[in-house]
Amino acid sequence: MVIIIKKDAPANAIDEALKTIANQPKKAQKGFDPSKYAGKLKRGFDGMEYQKQVRNEWN
Repeated sequence: MVIIIKKDAPANAIDEALKTIANQPKKAQKGFDPSKYAGKLKRGFDGMEYQKQVRNEWN
């Protein structure tokens, strides 16, 4: 299902589109739910330190 919302659409048109999407059966909804993976990575290091280390390897 494709829902097109125009740039100048009023707020109630956007709300109706969101309700339409929310009321679809689960089989009609394609894709995946990324929220179930949010915060699930367990790393034992600081992200900034890792990024600095990886960038230093390029030099």
